[in-house]
Amino acid sequence: MTKVKVYTSPGCGTCAQVKEYLEKGGIEFVECNILEDKFAKELKTLGAMSVPCIVAGDMVIKGFDKTKLDELIACLTATACA
Repeated sequence: MTKVKVYTSPGCGTCAQVKEYLEKGGIEFVECNILEDKFAKELKTLGAMSVPCIVAGDMVIKGFDKTKLDELIACLTATACA
């Protein structure tokens, strides 16, 4: 299964929404708190300036984009991606 990373920061309400949405979709993920330097640097290399930022393989989703999150969930819970 594709590894999913969710870049977050403490107190980020949208980050909490993304995590809850992924959990309801049955998606396991690793939370990366950008207060840790290594995760802040990773986030910058992705071209993201804010959180949440979700990374799964080549897919990068910035913010709570329901359409893209639904695509990710469908792809990760199916046997093949479109």
